[in-house]
Amino acid sequence: MALSSPTGSRTRMVVLVMASVTLVVMGLRDVPVVRDVREGAAAVVSPVEGAISAVTSPVRNAWHGITDYDELKDENARLRSELAEVDAASIGQTDAERQLADLSASLDLPYAADVPQVTARVVSGPRSNFSHTLEIDKGSDAGLAEGQPVVTGGGLVGRLSQVTGSTARVELITDPEFRVGVRLADTGDLGTARGQGGDEPLAVDSSMSPQAEVDEGAGVVTSGVDRSAFPPGVPVGTVASTREGSGGLALELVLDPLVDVDQLSYVTVLQWQPG
Repeated sequence: MALSSPTGSRTRMVVLVMASVTLVVMGLRDVPVVRDVREGAAAVVSPVEGAISAVTSPVRNAWHGITDYDELKDENARLRSELAEVDAASIGQTDAERQLADLSASLDLPYAADVPQVTARVVSGPRSNFSHTLEIDKGSDAGLAEGQPVVTGGGLVGRLSQVTGSTARVELITDPEFRVGVRLADTGDLGTARGQGGDEPLAVDSSMSPQAEVDEGAGVVTSGVDRSAFPPGVPVGTVASTREGSGGLALELVLDPLVDVDQLSYVTVLQWQPG
């Protein structure tokens, strides 16, 4: 009769014991001692899990950042595009409102109402501080001629210095070569206004005594004397200050022009015939 191997018997015994222990533990999973051991093990493992999560979180976030970058870039591009459209619409509306106001001012002339007029669009303004001309989109085909006064509802802008069939160039009142006869609206005293360039005010050589008093803010208009190149009564500017003129024999006036010649969309040409 064959005998069992001692090693095989021991192996079977270990397996049976382990199975028995497993069954006992499973049966005692709600026993307080077993529960305490299980909870103690969870308490030990939990901080380790938290530490691992804290260490790996930046890596996970970085990975998500890399994988989401293209989506974020596309979203930012879309938002920038929408914002640009809103800005463009706002700018377009503002420009349209300004042009409408300029057109209304050019059509509403409380002076020179009996002088034939041509309204034109400004297509090119002064190109620099040393440029004192602008270009309009009407010319001899519309009845314009050199020397004709150019105005808006606010007052004098300049005069035509060069005319082609479809365009014309305007010499502005700021040009140092520009001259126009003027008078004080309240006293009738006469003088000659000249440009001083750029954003500088106009200067008026008057026939008044250096001791004469002129109120600040007094209005000055074109004199319209006999055979004048400008009709009478066109507003030119307001007195900002006075000073002794060259040689100390007369009073010189400093004028703030009524029209900002750098911010024009439309102007009106007066088909004025001197004399």
